[in-house]
Amino acid sequence: MSAKFAYAQWPWGTQSREEFIQSCKDMSEVGFEYFESVKAFIDTFKDSPGDFKSICDEYNIHPISFYFHLTGKHDDDIAELKDKIGFVRDCGIKTITVQGVWSPIPATHDDLIYASKTIIDYGSICKDYGILPCVHPHHNTTIMYESEIDYVMEHTDPALVGFAPDTAHLVAGKCDPVKIIDRYKDRVRFTHLKDITGTMQGGVMQDGVEVYENFRELGEGDVDFPKIFDILRSVHYDGYLCAELDRTRFTHKESAAISMKYLREHWR
Repeated sequence: MSAKFAYAQWPWGTQSREEFIQSCKDMSEVGFEYFESVKAFIDTFKDSPGDFKSICDEYNIHPISFYFHLTGKHDDDIAELKDKIGFVRDCGIKTITVQGVWSPIPATHDDLIYASKTIIDYGSICKDYGILPCVHPHHNTTIMYESEIDYVMEHTDPALVGFAPDTAHLVAGKCDPVKIIDRYKDRVRFTHLKDITGTMQGGVMQDGVEVYENFRELGEGDVDFPKIFDILRSVHYDGYLCAELDRTRFTHKESAAISMKYLREHWR
């Protein structure tokens, strides 16, 4: 299969040029040729896109997505997208990931209407730039639980909005990642792959567990990646397999190397 391996850049930091350089160096040295970054780094390099490109070229690593999140303020969310989407396009990027609004409680119906409408508007804007926004379920946001994911996916146009499952965050939302990815396999256009351990019972998160402390490198937890890979192969997925880990017991470089080793050994 022609899927390509990528890594999430933001664990090294999201603010400074020096953090960005270190992340590119480390990711490249363990074998990654592609990375996803966060929208904050667009602000860092907005006035010097040539510098951004030259750093990527120096380490032979290429941006393939930027990560956005909704704020709950429609006009602000749309204005920010319009402000940043040109930079994304100029990087040659074809997808962005979009999470819901931060929230410690389950989404209300109004929250879900807002998320769906705003992501549809994202899709309409991004279409003119040849970019597809992808829904990213995330712990403690308004797109976290199975019912929330289903609502947003059912109320967005597949031609304008894709799906970017995050394996560990699906577990954190008490979802079975195999089940959810299979349900929306035809809309998967990007992936966040990380493991999670010591938390699962019957395929979903147990209560009373601190989520981020239990995130792990690929193959170090309980997520059934072989089944997930089989599902992606069944639809001839040829996008990016983007490993990610917000917190690690190792250095970020060591963590990236563990996940790269797993990808090389298990994706065929």
